[in-house]
Amino acid sequence: MENPKIGFIGLGTMGRGMADNLKKTYPLCVYNRTRSRAEALAAAEIAGSPREAAERSEIIFTCVSDDRALEEILSGSGGLFEADLTGKILVDSGTTSLGLTEKIAREAKRKDFEFLDAPVTGSKSGAEEGKLMFMVGGKKEVFDRIVPVLKTMGERFVYCGRTPNGQSAKHALNLTLSLVLESYLEGLAFGLKAGVPLKAMEEIFGNSGAKNGIASFKMPYIKKRDFAPHFMLRLMNKDLKLAAEDRARFGVYAPLADEIIKIFDQALSRGNEDVSTIAKTLEKANGVSFSE
Repeated sequence: MENPKIGFIGLGTMGRGMADNLKKTYPLCVYNRTRSRAEALAAAEIAGSPREAAERSEIIFTCVSDDRALEEILSGSGGLFEADLTGKILVDSGTTSLGLTEKIAREAKRKDFEFLDAPVTGSKSGAEEGKLMFMVGGKKEVFDRIVPVLKTMGERFVYCGRTPNGQSAKHALNLTLSLVLESYLEGLAFGLKAGVPLKAMEEIFGNSGAKNGIASFKMPYIKKRDFAPHFMLRLMNKDLKLAAEDRARFGVYAPLADEIIKIFDQALSRGNEDVSTIAKTLEKANGVSFSE
């Protein structure tokens, strides 16, 4: 597939950066419910509906916040499923439920188009810099066909097997990231409460088995009291609930996972802040500060 036209639906925190990188290489048609976000994306065609974006494109990406938003994009008035999708490829890069993902796969078979569940990780900065990782479920030959397109948006593309394995992998990843960040912050709070300086605790953690990627990325923002969203807490909370559904479905024993959901629920009043806002809960409860 040489220089296919790409449709991109959903220009939120992640989608805007992804679409911006796509248009550097491929002809692009975008749709966003709030049209001004589409208009801000120079050099891209703007569709008036998801259906129109699909009709103008050979490969269509969706990247919206949750099942409800995706259902509206697909099946609402002017929805993507109103278009003739025969022979096209639909790629969902949001984080959605296994049930909805399987429903889309059945629709793909019925309407003779290809479908990949391909959620991403890497936060807002990764989307803007083209450094995302894609976790992809679906037919291997379809995955192989779109890797050149994915390379405009990311650095790593992991084939996870059949649909909905991309979503399963993403749910497992976000559960793990939440547990790791909370554990790191609890350890810091413990040290600070005992009187160890923050700088010393960070050096110890950073040069031991406690070193981890999410804390290394988040701590500079936490110390500056910058909780602008790279990934909103309410969306991570949604993903933890999806992981809980998966664990019930597969009979997974994961006792800490139940506790992390409670912790995120407690912080939902700050749901539009970055996921790192969970630090505030520990600071308040322990009478410590992670600020510089």
